[in-house]
Parts: sequence; C-alpha cells; structure tokens
Amino acid sequence: MDAFDAILSRRSAGRLTEPAPSESELRTLLAAAAAAPDHGELRPFRFIVLRGEGKDAFGSVLADAYVARCAADGVEPDPAKVAKDRVKLGRAPLVVVVAAVRVPSHKIPFEEQENAAAAAAQNLLLAATALGYGSMWRTGPEAYDPAVKAALGLSPDDAIVGFVYLGTRIEGFDFKPRTAPDLDDLLTEWIP
Repeated sequence: MDAFDAILSRRSAGRLTEPAPSESELRTLLAAAAAAPDHGELRPFRFIVLRGEGKDAFGSVLADAYVARCAADGVEPDPAKVAKDRVKLGRAPLVVVVAAVRVPSHKIPFEEQENAAAAAAQNLLLAATALGYGSMWRTGPEAYDPAVKAALGLSPDDAIVGFVYLGTRIEGFDFKPRTAPDLDDLLTEWIP
C-alpha cells in the first residue's frame, strides 16, 4: 500500500483481534515510528510494548490508578469503571505505549519533543495500516497519571502520548466512509 492510500484509508478500530503484528513486523512498525520528524535528533520518543501476561497484568495498574485518583478527589470509585479498567487493554492483542521522555535541551523545548512523539505515534498508525493491521490511538486520564507513568518506567515530567492498540480488524466491522474535509474551511493564506 502506498503512503497516500495508508493515510486516506486509516481508520480507528475500537476492538481488534489476533493476529497481532509478528515480532519482525512490530520492529518494522517501530522503525517507521522512530523515523518521525525530530528537531535536534533528540530521540525523545519511547515505545513500551504490552502483550500477553504483561498486558493483562497492566490492567491492574490502570484500575489501581483510577481508584487512587478517586480517593484524591474524595469520591467513591465506580466498581464498573474499576472492572472496565482491568480489562480495557484486552480490546487488542498488542498495545504500544508511545511516550515522550524529556531530554534536557536549551534549544528544543519539551513541547517540541512531545510533538515528535506524537508524530511517531502517527507514523506507527500509518505503518500498521500499510501492513494491513487495524489500530486505535487512545489516551484518557491514565495517560496523565503519575502512577501509570511510574509503572511504565517514566518520570512524572515525561508524557504518555498515547496507548496504540494493534491487531487485526474484526471481520464484518464496517468503517464509516470518511468524507473529504472542505479544505476551504481549513485553509487560509497569509498575505502581507
């Protein structure tokens, strides 16, 4: 699939099944992700792979973080939400956490480093589409939670850009056709 086909046909798939990308395909996907634009070649992006037992066990980290956020806010946790957080990563056979790890730089602010990680996540989605896999980029409160970051080996100053779910689209799942955006609504030209 060429680049334009991958860009124009990519759709988020909320639930994915086996097979997930193989180990060599995953390395290809991550190489494409790491080819993202990166001011200063700081390589601020990190990829944390969650699969198998590790992915299943990480659901407890998400649920515990939710309960802790509720306690900090002085509210009772919703038992259904706790149960959902324990299994939410099961929506796909493979999850790649894309993070921006703060690299000290006087020249390149962290916002640019985080943008590089976001570009890496987009490259990952497009590469997965090109290889015939489905994907979904998710965030939510857990992406900003210091306990979740710590469980992934990140510091509180780092950023989780997204949880990228990867796998095979479920047969029979139809995507809504994408309507072409009206570029006239999105485009202006600055003229002095």
